[in-house]
Amino acid sequence: MISNKKFGIYCSLPGLLIIVALILYPVIYNLYISLLRYDFITPITYNGIANYKWALNSKDFYNSWKISTLYSLGSAGFTLLFSLMVAHSLRGIRRAKSIFRTLSILPWAAPLIVSGFMWRWIFSKETGILNYLLILFGLTNENIGFLVNPALAMFCGIMTTTWSYIPFMTVLLLAGLESISDELYEAAKIDGADAIQRFWYISLSLNKQNIVIALLIIWMYTFRTPDVFVSLTGGGPGKATYHAGQLLWDYVYRFLNFGRAGAISILLTITIIIPSYFVLSYFLRKGSNI
Repeated sequence: MISNKKFGIYCSLPGLLIIVALILYPVIYNLYISLLRYDFITPITYNGIANYKWALNSKDFYNSWKISTLYSLGSAGFTLLFSLMVAHSLRGIRRAKSIFRTLSILPWAAPLIVSGFMWRWIFSKETGILNYLLILFGLTNENIGFLVNPALAMFCGIMTTTWSYIPFMTVLLLAGLESISDELYEAAKIDGADAIQRFWYISLSLNKQNIVIALLIIWMYTFRTPDVFVSLTGGGPGKATYHAGQLLWDYVYRFLNFGRAGAISILLTITIIIPSYFVLSYFLRKGSNI
């Protein structure tokens, strides 16, 4: 007769094996490769931490890491700002609510790389509709090169990503907002709380869990995924939007240097994990149910 404890362990084994096969093994193997000189030019040899030293002293790695960090933080911040507006607007809609919700998630259906190509046309200096509208309304006298100016190109990438992720965060925020009783808002209003105070102390405070989870997911995905910049700017102008994910791609598929690529990927993984760990730890200490 198998005990309940052993039965539970046996039932968990298939899932644990899948986790080991799909997650743990690739990470360990990648760590192993990062310690090798593996470049298809010389024989594969043990290289110690030389690849990590190269990455930490590489101007390309530092610049791409900085660009990825700025891009991820900007995307997460703007997405939160606009998603809060959309979620509050949808919460207040009483009629045809399902139609508006369906329309609001349409941008999420398009892959980021497709969104990048679409917005590339919108931001185009020669044929872009944005320049056409700016000139039409008298906001500028000449076409603006959004994608050839380093600062504007970064901002365009952030806005493209924000547009794509607003639906995802809106769904999470709206779920949290609708779990808050209307009576709580009414009670706060009776007690003299204005709209800003009700938003800050009720909407944001009671929706903190969903906000943190959504921000972390967007941070993780945008930091490791260069899709928007690949299709929008190609990493340019120059290397002003050269994402760390593009650097990793180049060392795998262009330079065939798997040792350095392994070191880059490990360093990027650490960059993603450390802030996420401290943020989650902070909220757990505060007693949040994250």
